[in-house]
Amino acid sequence: MAKKEIIWSKRAYSELKSILEFYNKRNGSTNYSLKLVDEIEDVLNTLSQQEYIGRLTSNKKTRVVVMKVYLIFYEINGNIIEILSFWDNRQDDSKRIVK
Repeated sequence: MAKKEIIWSKRAYSELKSILEFYNKRNGSTNYSLKLVDEIEDVLNTLSQQEYIGRLTSNKKTRVVVMKVYLIFYEINGNIIEILSFWDNRQDDSKRIVK
């Protein structure tokens, strides 16, 4: 199976950026953020090869992959996987756009 291209929506990128900035500030170091980025890259590499690993959400179009305390919401559009949201489960879930 061919690898699919992965793109990030502006919202998902903004959510990831906020999470990384939070940990950089809280920890006074980029160590945790760099480890998190490596883990995300591993998950996305697997996802690009096996796009159906995420379970369907209630809208029957969006899928979600669980990564520790994070949820990666995505949709498959032809040869492209679009990351819609990168959600930290410790946040207030009423703010989450994808359910």
